[in-house]
Amino acid sequence: MKHSKIYLILVLLALLVVAAYFLQTQKRREVLKPIFAVDSTAVARIEIQDPQGSLTLSRTDVNWQISSPFVWNVEPESLRRFFADVITESYATTPIASGQKAIEQYGLQENSALQVRVFDESGSLRGEAWFSNPGNPFDYFRFAKGSQVFQIRKKVAFVYAPKFEYWRSPHVLTLMGDQMLSIRVQHPANSYELTRIGSIWRYTDAKEDFDIPAGNTTMGKILNILSRLGSYNVLDEEGKPSPEELGTPACEVAVGQTNGQTVKISFFNWDGNYLMHVDSYPDMYFVVLFDTVFRFTRHAALFRAREGYPPR
Repeated sequence: MKHSKIYLILVLLALLVVAAYFLQTQKRREVLKPIFAVDSTAVARIEIQDPQGSLTLSRTDVNWQISSPFVWNVEPESLRRFFADVITESYATTPIASGQKAIEQYGLQENSALQVRVFDESGSLRGEAWFSNPGNPFDYFRFAKGSQVFQIRKKVAFVYAPKFEYWRSPHVLTLMGDQMLSIRVQHPANSYELTRIGSIWRYTDAKEDFDIPAGNTTMGKILNILSRLGSYNVLDEEGKPSPEELGTPACEVAVGQTNGQTVKISFFNWDGNYLMHVDSYPDMYFVVLFDTVFRFTRHAALFRAREGYPPR
């Protein structure tokens, strides 16, 4: 073999080694950065928007709430996952594409992407990113004013859409026994009041007046339902009946609380279902199961019975 050919082969091998080293070095140098360059504890408001609607999450002194389109407590687990998958998630800063054609190819136009905006306590915008998924295992995103497309190894656009049902706490009302002083119930068959003195609940109506035995199942079911009063389906504006259509409530419940406030709950028999209205949410009606209403419409003898009384 001629020396010139040997030299050429050695040069090619050297170039291959250099190229491999360069690629490995670049791979090691790949920089990961958080999508939202803000401390998670500094986040005070999050706006989420897509072509179907929008939703705003706001931090209060006590917890996080949905502040728009309705005021409602946030489901804690949904919020925790969102912070982990979006707010604190990092991305590789090397773009996979850029330019207007890439934005269109990956569905990151303003009228199609899921838009997430993050604000701090002063109301300053601290970051805005738009997400999409054109059918791939992971999502793509770009910054609001950017033309570069990046990949994120999470599902964001579909999972964290601004759907009220996903973000809201499943409970309309959460009251523990020691938060309540009285429960007044009125329905066509009877009206009665349950009052608490210490750990003892007392039943009173027009004919009866007695302490409810410890372990009474009927009382227990009422306390249980009020501790996690489910919201089920929320009627939208088109499906919501007028007060005239609802007529007289099938059952009304007023719960007096230790903080001096009273929450009023009304149940209506409507279109083969039961609707629930809670005065804390004046513009909303919830479809509930018959069992929810049935727990409040029991007669005195069931409150007197030692149902489920603990064994001696």
